[in-house]
Amino acid sequence: MMLAGTIWQRELVEFAQRRRALVIKLAFPLVFGIPLVIAAPPVYAAITLTMLIAIIGALGAGAVLTRERQSGLTLRYRTLPVTPGRLLIERLSIGALIDFLQVTPVLLLIAVRHPSQFAWWPALVLSVAAVLLIGNLMGAVASTLSDSPGEVMLYVFIVLLPLLFLSGVFTSLTEPALLAVSRLLPFAYLHESLVGALGGQPNLLAWETLLGGFGFLVGAAGLTGRLGRRVLESD
Repeated sequence: MMLAGTIWQRELVEFAQRRRALVIKLAFPLVFGIPLVIAAPPVYAAITLTMLIAIIGALGAGAVLTRERQSGLTLRYRTLPVTPGRLLIERLSIGALIDFLQVTPVLLLIAVRHPSQFAWWPALVLSVAAVLLIGNLMGAVASTLSDSPGEVMLYVFIVLLPLLFLSGVFTSLTEPALLAVSRLLPFAYLHESLVGALGGQPNLLAWETLLGGFGFLVGAAGLTGRLGRRVLESD
């Protein structure tokens, strides 16, 4: 029987052993990140990097969990002597960790390119982690809606793009109601922390994005635990 602790081991070993996929996953964010961090204005670089990080977490999880459901691996997970909530937290946490490793070279590039913006680094790290975990949860929920990875990714996009707009990622929000809505979405804090870390003029202070990122990270973990049965026992 598969033990709960081996979920982490299985995913990390598979990630490390697939050398070609490992190189592609690490290179993909850099292909976009290098020209953005080096040459693009901070506001445009932050828009693209926010979208990139959100897409990496949500689309990757949706496609992978759909394949796991088709292969019967999700049924094997159900046999583990742990609650569905804890099981889903472990499964999505390792997915978010792998996604974080993918974007780490870009984050290091930002730190090297803009060392004077070190005050934004803690907020950036927490905001990235929160968005990746929430993205994995979005992909997990979407994977219950279809057996086709392509359809699942489409569902993710349908939800993700309006949320990015409401977060003020694409354009500055001036209406009080829209500003209030943006503060309730994790992508707003990721976008603001990227603008700050890239040397731009964010609308929030570093400590505000730090608290926002931490709050959404904790909230994402709690929501993942609550949705464990819904995701893992949806067949």
